[in-house]
Amino acid sequence: MKKTFYFLGVTFLLFFLNGCQKKEKGLVIWHWMADRQEAFEKLAEQYQKKKGLKVRFELFFPPEVYSQKIQAAAAAQDLPDIFGILGEKKIFASFIKGGYIENLSPYLEENNQEWKRRFIKIGLDFNTFEKDNPYGVKEGIYAIPIDLMSIQFLENKRLLKEIGEESPQHWEDFIRIAKKAKEKGKWGFVCGWGESWFIYCLVTNYAFNIMGKEKFFATLKGEVPYTDPDWIKIFALFKELRKAEVLFPGIVTLNNKEAEQFFAQEKALFSFNGSWGINTYYQINKKLEYDTTLPPRVSDKFPLRIWAGAGSSFVVNKNSPLKKEAIEFLKWLTQRNQQVFLIHYTHNLPSIKGCEDKLEENLVKFLKNMENATHPRLWPINENPRVVEAINTGIQKILVGEAEPDKVAQEVEKAKKLTLGGR
Repeated sequence: MKKTFYFLGVTFLLFFLNGCQKKEKGLVIWHWMADRQEAFEKLAEQYQKKKGLKVRFELFFPPEVYSQKIQAAAAAQDLPDIFGILGEKKIFASFIKGGYIENLSPYLEENNQEWKRRFIKIGLDFNTFEKDNPYGVKEGIYAIPIDLMSIQFLENKRLLKEIGEESPQHWEDFIRIAKKAKEKGKWGFVCGWGESWFIYCLVTNYAFNIMGKEKFFATLKGEVPYTDPDWIKIFALFKELRKAEVLFPGIVTLNNKEAEQFFAQEKALFSFNGSWGINTYYQINKKLEYDTTLPPRVSDKFPLRIWAGAGSSFVVNKNSPLKKEAIEFLKWLTQRNQQVFLIHYTHNLPSIKGCEDKLEENLVKFLKNMENATHPRLWPINENPRVVEAINTGIQKILVGEAEPDKVAQEVEKAKKLTLGGR
């Protein structure tokens, strides 16, 4: 009998300790934002003190490593309570259809849409699947934005004044001013084009400007070939940049962080980057004076668009035993106090309304031109990744003098036909 009680006592103790351990683990959140780990940890401490629930942020960097880990964890049914999805909307949709992500619309609609009404609309639009969407995903909002971003041209105000120029509005003025900066011992333009998505971003900006959105989307559908004169005109812009000799050395191999550092060190007059770069600029050169502007126009026929929307978003693991707690944490994270904390700590744009009075000057600059916002996540159709790769690789070849715009157009069209089954 004593042995029986002893066994039951030990079993109960182990069960109790195991339960305590599970409770102690709390929420686990995976992310790729290396510059925000310390801020996240401070917020986690605040939350534990306030709610009594431990939150652990786990960083995996660079983004490619993070994406691989998420995919492996999904296959092993071992995803954390909260995580983010990197990549195009098709990838996001595949996680939803796989049963890994909770539809957050019912929670956003509660209490007369109190949670939903906090957000700046474009942030939620980024994570929304409309009814009858091409991905076959049930209508709903599947992720919560924690900040916003916009990607624009940047210009060093001090250097611009030093060479006696003003912000260029048109492409020919941009080239002329960039050359003038080169004559003064500075490079005209720097960007992290080793990360080729930056190239595609600028390509699509000019596609909207030169051919208009209808013709651009018609190209994605396969109705307009990439050998069309408008596309060759877009590719030729990069040849013009190379011939002007204003590009920072090795631009096709620079990653974004390197490009941010060179711009912060005032080695180039112009750059092309997102609002997330503010933190890097601030850390490297607190005296850096810069402004944001739309990319210089090539045509006045159609408006020029910039990529903007949700910067970073979190989803909730549909199968998490702490799903309710995860949703409550995201509600807390997107309250004003926490958003203001992130503004000051990370220099990113908030995802909610009502923080405008807390924005520093450089953040306000990146809010400019948001009426010109677009993004692949908001388009009715996206290009096949193989075609995007062909565009980016082709332009990199143009930039190093290994290919001509018309040849690149032919190669891209060849890749497009393959994705269309040879049509």
